[in-house]
Amino acid sequence: MTTPTLPAHLLPDLRQAPPPPPLDHAARTLPSGLRIVAARRASVPMVELRLGVPFGGEEPRHCADAELLVSTLLCGTARRDRDAFERDLAGLGGTLRATVRPERLKITARAPVEGLPLLLDLLADCLTGAAYDPRAVEAERARLVDRVRIAERLPQYAARAALLRHCFGDHPAARETPSADQVAAVPREALPELHRTRLVPGGSVLVLAGDLTPGHALDAAATALADWSGAAPARAMPRPPAVLGGPVATVDRPGVRQADVWLAGPSLPRRDPEYPALHLAEQIVGGYFSSRLMRTLREEAGYVYSARCAAEEIGGQAVNLVQFGCDPRHAAEALDRTLAHLDRIGGDQPPTPEEVRSAAGYSRGVRSITLSSQTGLADALFDACVHDLAPDWLTEFPARLAATGTAQVRAAAARHLSAAAFTGVLLQP
Repeated sequence: MTTPTLPAHLLPDLRQAPPPPPLDHAARTLPSGLRIVAARRASVPMVELRLGVPFGGEEPRHCADAELLVSTLLCGTARRDRDAFERDLAGLGGTLRATVRPERLKITARAPVEGLPLLLDLLADCLTGAAYDPRAVEAERARLVDRVRIAERLPQYAARAALLRHCFGDHPAARETPSADQVAAVPREALPELHRTRLVPGGSVLVLAGDLTPGHALDAAATALADWSGAAPARAMPRPPAVLGGPVATVDRPGVRQADVWLAGPSLPRRDPEYPALHLAEQIVGGYFSSRLMRTLREEAGYVYSARCAAEEIGGQAVNLVQFGCDPRHAAEALDRTLAHLDRIGGDQPPTPEEVRSAAGYSRGVRSITLSSQTGLADALFDACVHDLAPDWLTEFPARLAATGTAQVRAAAARHLSAAAFTGVLLQP
């Protein structure tokens, strides 16, 4: 049975996403070096909080130390034991969690807007008085070891880890997750010292977004975090080496049931004037369901469920990542097709005007949806701030996409997208 479809000329044109409204926001940098940005999005009476602290470390054990620190950071303070802390957070109706990557430590929280003062007090309590109780540390260490061992069995995790080692070698950017043995070896007394020297406000960014008045939110945050201090600014991760094109390495992983392909090539930072054109070219390659990779690998060949191409900034280095998983029997053919498409888009099959319009419409629409919610706005604003972009970049970027023509996208594809510019790994059984 087939599903009837209307001819294309009978389908109405999709309405373009309206331009995002100007962002109502305010910013302030405290004497401690903490930058605070607050933005209003009054869709529901909630507030979203994001705190980012540069948390680089070149020591091989730093990754394990940092992971155990964020696992125990919210497990009680000098003022509140763990039960009291969790009771206050639950009574507030809020959430608070901490994560860490090689570049930075991140705290994510949300709560009803009337509870913002208490939420900020809980945050300040963790930042200035985390207890690192021995029993809590050992309990969280055991949980972290279990999570690491589970992650190590996932082929997607193993493939990304192999790609980072392939591209960056021993650089800290390649150490996203510690081994179970490294976590087990972290001395408990290392955590308070790491907190004292690295979890500091200088160079950090706090974002608040929700049903709030930006100026009042800045005042509340400045008051709550007035006692958070540090002897030196937070330490940024050293910039990783540039990604260079080269052969795709085969990584054998006995027992996995699918092959995973991860490719990496150079991209452009968002501050670069050519970034909008390259962003659209990357979207056309594999940025959404109508992309070339999805058509050739899924619709035509049936090799994959999904394939993606997207830029990621790793320690200030813009990297273009291409990724898909497939049956090991088809991995070599799928990889060949992918590399061929990278050559074609910058060569004899450049982006068409229709592809550019479709990719631009998709990108503007997704951004409009993202910025319409408090969670989406907080995440996008945080991402912009930690990459040294002005908050207004969020609302200005859609207009830059709309102003980018086919000739610019073709030129960006020719300069930056080719099989020779990429390297990668093929993880297989």
